[in-house]
Amino acid sequence: MTSAVSGFSAALYKDEQNRYRVTPALGSNRDICFACKVTSCPSIQIVVAGSNTSLSVSVIDDDVIVYSATNVGGTATSTALQIVDAVNADAGASALIEARIPPGQTGAGVTGALDAGDVATGVAFVNLALVDSGDHLTFQAAAGSRYWDDDLSVTIEDGGVEVTSGFTVNHLRGSVTFESSMSGHAITATGTRRSELAFEKILLVYDGKLKIDGREIDTTSIDDDGWGNSISGRRSWDISASAFYYTGESDLPDVSDTLYWKIYAIKHTKSFVCMGTLQSLDRIVANPDKAQERAITIKGNGEIYPET
Repeated sequence: MTSAVSGFSAALYKDEQNRYRVTPALGSNRDICFACKVTSCPSIQIVVAGSNTSLSVSVIDDDVIVYSATNVGGTATSTALQIVDAVNADAGASALIEARIPPGQTGAGVTGALDAGDVATGVAFVNLALVDSGDHLTFQAAAGSRYWDDDLSVTIEDGGVEVTSGFTVNHLRGSVTFESSMSGHAITATGTRRSELAFEKILLVYDGKLKIDGREIDTTSIDDDGWGNSISGRRSWDISASAFYYTGESDLPDVSDTLYWKIYAIKHTKSFVCMGTLQSLDRIVANPDKAQERAITIKGNGEIYPET
């Protein structure tokens, strides 16, 4: 049993492989991702202080401090894009970190202050409230708090008391499913998630193909009056396409790297999130009349999650 969609165009993003720090989902085009470039990575801070000051960047003991520009009233005026450009243009800071605007944002908003904090392998969350999906069994994290790191432990609590059995965790969806009804219970989670603000756009997919296979299990019996009958067993998926790199965007990871991937269908509002392994990357001879073309195949590790 196979379901396939061919000929679609989409933007393909990958999860940041290095340690990083992001602003706390400020929205309004104000967010920034700082990705580490060295083994011993610095703390990162944005300071808003003084009146009528200019934007500047300093590196003190390998810690990066950004001083936002301010107006005469002492209010921050530096936009996210201006901060990104200033950090990446500073020789000392850019040797330690790369600053970038998250997917889907323009950087036109004013970021403001950011307390000093270290880069990490993700974003820690504590006592994250999960919402009953309606069946009193599955409790789901809100959008923006999903994609839990499956390499790190997740603690589930019921009314502040840790629960250690009787449930399964879906790290990709950021959900917990219990074996028996938990109607009226206050379910929370503590752990580490991957941040969508740290996803990187790496290429634009043309003539792509998303294929989902289900191994067919024959269930034909005498009750089927001579007709064949079957159900879908183990499922798998893969994405393959020819692709054009965006100028200046991040390069692809190494073949065999396993990462979170996100696919935005260009002509639709739906996106897909998945954990997958880069299986192949074929370099096609460049045509001088168009951008460099490459073919890519990603094989799924677990489910592919369609978001709305």
